[in-house]
Amino acid sequence: MKMMTWMAGAALAAGMAGSANADLIAHWNFNGLSIATASAPGVGGVPTAINSDSGTATLSLSGWTGTVDDFAGSTINAVGTDPAEESLSLVSNAGNGSFIQISFSTAGYKDLAVSFATRGTSTGFSAGQWSYSNDGVAFTNFGASTATTSGTFALASVVAPNALNNDSTAFLRYTLSGATSTSGNNRIDNLQLNANLIPEPASLALLGVGLVMIASRRRQA
Repeated sequence: MKMMTWMAGAALAAGMAGSANADLIAHWNFNGLSIATASAPGVGGVPTAINSDSGTATLSLSGWTGTVDDFAGSTINAVGTDPAEESLSLVSNAGNGSFIQISFSTAGYKDLAVSFATRGTSTGFSAGQWSYSNDGVAFTNFGASTATTSGTFALASVVAPNALNNDSTAFLRYTLSGATSTSGNNRIDNLQLNANLIPEPASLALLGVGLVMIASRRRQA
């Protein structure tokens, strides 16, 4: 009985810990960017797609109509000891209304959260809208704007809808607008996707047993 009680308690603790500590699904530190002059995607060293530095995910620049540079980054929201080197710098009012897009999987995970370090310029993008899709075709907006015209890096974050829970073909778009000059820009660095592991049915059953036993012991006390 003591062993069963211990196992139930362990399952309960594991379930509580899993809900409090999200796992890193993927991240980008952008330190591998090497762009001599702000250019359109596919030109002058600007990639059209950037694979994540951890996890399996891809950030596409194919939908971006402005230019891209690699201005100095930040250690805010960095993973481990990632240094503050380059950032994904989205430049020019020619990019107004265009987007970057992320493709990834949340299979086995729920409660997706997006976080990153960001800063801008006074003539940069003042609105940044996130949207999601389950098929890469139909996108739905969610969350508040995470763009900024502040010249100081700060953490930005947004929580995705439950529609992306346990989805093997998930997509996110970040659409920027409001820039008023060709040099206006918004930097993104240390972009993270985090989510909570969905417990296996056996773990949920053991957790249920633990809760019942705890309730029973309380009634007997």
